[in-house]
Amino acid sequence: MTADGGDTLLQDFERRLLALEQAFEKLRAAIDPAFAVANVAAPIAASLLKVDGQHAFSAKFFALLDLGEAVLKYSAAIGFASVMQANTPQSSDIVELFRRPPSLGKIVERLRKILDDSSSRALWPMTLVTDALRRANGKQTSAARYLFEEFIAIRNSERGHGTHQPEGYYEELYLKNRYILEDFVLSSDLLSTTLVYIHSVDHYGEQYSYKVTRLMGAVPIDIPDPIISPTKVRMHSTCVWDGAARLLALAEFVVYRFCKQCCSEHTFFADHMTPDRVFLQSYPGSHRIEVERR
Repeated sequence: MTADGGDTLLQDFERRLLALEQAFEKLRAAIDPAFAVANVAAPIAASLLKVDGQHAFSAKFFALLDLGEAVLKYSAAIGFASVMQANTPQSSDIVELFRRPPSLGKIVERLRKILDDSSSRALWPMTLVTDALRRANGKQTSAARYLFEEFIAIRNSERGHGTHQPEGYYEELYLKNRYILEDFVLSSDLLSTTLVYIHSVDHYGEQYSYKVTRLMGAVPIDIPDPIISPTKVRMHSTCVWDGAARLLALAEFVVYRFCKQCCSEHTFFADHMTPDRVFLQSYPGSHRIEVERR
C-alpha cells in the first residue's frame, strides 16, 4: 500500500470516528436532556429543561417564550455589565432604563445600541454577544434577526392573548420555534462561556483568589481549584469567566441567591432597581422577589 493510500484510509477512519462520536452525543442528549445542557449557562439551561418538562403543547410553548426571554436578557446582561464596568457614556442610560421595569423591547433596544457602538462591542465579554448577534460586516446574524424581530413579535402577540387557544394552535407555534431557539442555545459560544458564583475571596500576592461554584447546566458544582485573577470582584457576585483569569461581575443584572419562596438557590434576572432595592425575576421558579441592594 502506498503512503497516499494509507493517509486516505486514516482520514476516512477519522471522519467515521468523528461521525460516530457526534451521533452518540446526539443520542445521549435525546435520552438525557440534562446532559444536553451541561455546558449551557444555568439561567438558560434551567429554562430549556423547563420546556422539556412540560407535556401540553400550550405549556411547552409558553415555557419556550420564557426561554427566549431568558436568552435575550442574559445576552443584554453581559452587554450592560461590560458597559458599566468600562464606565462608557451608555452607563447612565442603562441605570435610567432600570429605574422602572423595562419592557423586553426596551432591553433589546438598549442592547442594539451597544452593538452599534464600536468601542462598547469590543469589550470582553461583550465580544461574545457581538460574535453571536453580528456578522463581520456588521449585519445581524440569522439568530439576531429571529430573536430581535420574529421572536419578540410572537412573544408580544401571544403573551397578550385574551383567550386561550386550542392545543393545535400552540403545537404549531411550538414546533415552528423550538428548534430555532434550541439550536442557538446549544451551539452558541456566548451561552457556553462559564458562569460562576463567587463564594469566597482571598488575596494571592497582588492578585485575588476566588473560590467559586460553576453555574452551568442543571446542577451547580463547586470548582475545587480557586480562580486567580487581577480583577477585583465582590463576594456573592455572579460572574462570566473565560476559564483563565478574566472575570466580569454581572452585578444585579444576573443574580444567584437563596430564594425564600421555593427554599432553593437559583438564578434571577433584574426586573428593576431603586437606590436601595432590587426587584428580581426567576424564569425557572416563575416568581419575583425583592431584596436589598448590596
